[in-house]
Amino acid sequence: MSTYSDHGPLRDRRNLGLARSLGKLHAPLSGVDLQLRLQGVMRLVDWLSIAVTGLAFDQLLGSPDRSPLAEALGIVLVATITVNCLEAARAYSSRSMSRLGAQLGKVTMAWTSAFACVAAIAYLTDGSARLLGNATDLWFGANGILLLTSRLVASLLLARWQKEGRLVRNIAVLGTGPAALALAEKLRAGKEEVNLVGVFADAGAANLPAGTDGNLDLLAARASSGLVDEIMLAMPWSSPVDLNRAITRFSNIQVEISIHPALNELEYPPQGFAITAGVARLTVQQRPLSGWDAPVKRAEDIVVATIALAIVAPLFVLIAVAIKIDSRGPIIFRQERHGFNNNRILMFKFRSMLHDLHPDSNIPQARRNDPRVTRVGAFLRRTSLDELPQLLNVLRGDMSLVGPRPHADAHNEKYARLIDGYLGRHRMKPGITGWAQVNGLRGETETTEQMRRRLEHDLFYIANWSLLLDIKVILMTFPVVLRGTNAY
Repeated sequence: MSTYSDHGPLRDRRNLGLARSLGKLHAPLSGVDLQLRLQGVMRLVDWLSIAVTGLAFDQLLGSPDRSPLAEALGIVLVATITVNCLEAARAYSSRSMSRLGAQLGKVTMAWTSAFACVAAIAYLTDGSARLLGNATDLWFGANGILLLTSRLVASLLLARWQKEGRLVRNIAVLGTGPAALALAEKLRAGKEEVNLVGVFADAGAANLPAGTDGNLDLLAARASSGLVDEIMLAMPWSSPVDLNRAITRFSNIQVEISIHPALNELEYPPQGFAITAGVARLTVQQRPLSGWDAPVKRAEDIVVATIALAIVAPLFVLIAVAIKIDSRGPIIFRQERHGFNNNRILMFKFRSMLHDLHPDSNIPQARRNDPRVTRVGAFLRRTSLDELPQLLNVLRGDMSLVGPRPHADAHNEKYARLIDGYLGRHRMKPGITGWAQVNGLRGETETTEQMRRRLEHDLFYIANWSLLLDIKVILMTFPVVLRGTNAY
């Protein structure tokens, strides 16, 4: 038995002694474990609430001539589909459960979809069949309330844990030099999510670099005692020997280990990691709307735009008459803009400005009290009714309901020169509304920084698209329009 081995019993006993000296060998349940266990409990509660209430209503109020086995199978199927739908919508993440508004939409969609799916199967199998018979409506309403009540309890519990500091992730940085210290500063800034245990160095206690809080042995002791949830290695990727030694050192300790990519100068954060043909790679840009995403989004556009056009058709006539009475010129304003893949599209809007026979190609953005805006146009712009003809662009396939807003050519050219990656917003069809607009970045952009913030939101939407995100943006659009913020 070697007393000089980094992993021998002597080193382990020394680390154990350090851990005991910290006084927390049996640390309380970590924030990570608390969240994971709550997620597991919520899945079980959801499934059981649906199944138990369904079986109870079936026994108490079910039809005498029902088929108990078929009813039970239908109830189990509804419970399973609902939980899976919620899982797919990431409704069990702690971030989602802490937001009641998001949970309301996700639970309603999952519960209704699962219920409707199984009810349709029952009807198609037997034209007179109705899941749970007379108890159907009661079960649907009662369990919907139960699902939402459990979300309220979970959100209150998470809020309490957050207030008590129990959800904070304890992270230690292992590394030396500017990269490790810069990473530590970023982690300190996120104090609501992260507790920085310290910066540690793979060096002897006598020659610790400036800015570090301890050496490898002290970090190992703290990790063994449960005081560290994650160790983030901030070492140069060009030093695989050091990285491998550090990872090996913690291989027998129950702690998560991650490698900071040290891409501080890169403005495009990594979005994923994969191994292809044995080669490890970080992805900094993903192809949006791959697989089934594109046809799903297109189907969403066609269905919603068609319904919306049918509803607002009378409004089209009233607006057209008002525009004609108010000022001379065409009812519809047409302008070429850049769309998907930077291709040219002809965008439609209700005309809201005085008609210019010789428009300036460098037309400035509309501003507050703009003299070009007509009386009717001011109302249309404030209420965003001038955007309604873009529903035709959506049906034509030039635009989408939700996406980065299309900018005028002059503004495109200007900001493409000033902001790197600006044209990346054209990797998706432009939208009538967008993530940037519902987050307060609507209207005139007076500074480059304002456009940069809008771009960040557009790129976030492109990287994180989902059908639920589109629904969220559409629902958020209504209060934004009613407030009329930055619309002139």
